[in-house]
Amino acid sequence: MPTPTPTPSAHRQRTCRACGRKFDYPVKGSPATRHHCEDCVIIPPDTRKVIERLNNRVTQLERQLDSLRRAAAPPPAA
Repeated sequence: MPTPTPTPSAHRQRTCRACGRKFDYPVKGSPATRHHCEDCVIIPPDTRKVIERLNNRVTQLERQLDSLRRAAAPPPAA
């Protein structure tokens, strides 16, 4: 099995903590940070913190809902 080659940091995919969007970091000339995409970095820090909390809660509820759906699904026919 071939070993995966490490991805150079210039092409590393990050997930924005505020909106959840995937973005490349670092990209020369982009205002994006390690934690926020170029769109969310301009949001005032206090507002962005609230958005991050809401995003975390929505993500948590989506995972919980998926888990409940899997638990309620009928077993596969044999």
